[in-house]
Amino acid sequence: MVVQQPPNRSPEDRLPRRRFLKWLIRIGYGAFALAFLLPALALRTLKSEAKPVAAGDQLVYATGNQAGSPVSVTDLEAGAAVQAFPEGKSDNQNTLIQLVHLPGDGEPAIVAYSAICTHLGCSVLAQLNKDGDIVCPCHGSVFNPADGAAVVNGPAGRPLPGLPITVDSGGAVTADGPFDGPVGPQ
Repeated sequence: MVVQQPPNRSPEDRLPRRRFLKWLIRIGYGAFALAFLLPALALRTLKSEAKPVAAGDQLVYATGNQAGSPVSVTDLEAGAAVQAFPEGKSDNQNTLIQLVHLPGDGEPAIVAYSAICTHLGCSVLAQLNKDGDIVCPCHGSVFNPADGAAVVNGPAGRPLPGLPITVDSGGAVTADGPFDGPVGPQ
């Protein structure tokens, strides 16, 4: 049996294969670098600062058929509540606001608080309970809107931060400054 030896290849014959291998290695390095670059870019976007509530921000409905349209207190019955965002800032969950029309005689009393529970940061329910209190569905914290959102019940240790507001002659609601305390758990 005769075994044939492959012919010796000249350096010119090996050149296309070397070029191919070099390109393949470069593509591998590029893919490796991209695997580290994409998560770094994703983390960078997470670090972007969210805009807080500020004086002059008009409040817009957060949910429902009117979502995105300006809140009007003329649509809010006494003893009812609605959730809103400052216009253009709905991407920051910490700007969710609970507006409550307190029942009573005379001028309508509208109060505003953060809608983020001070216990673990859940959003409170948009509707008030039968006693007219703000309720967090996660762990049952209850806040009294007529008493500065003081804790009535539950694991929350402090009241919901208040938001100063103004109501113009047409009933539109505008923030008159930032929240009076830290939003969410601290």
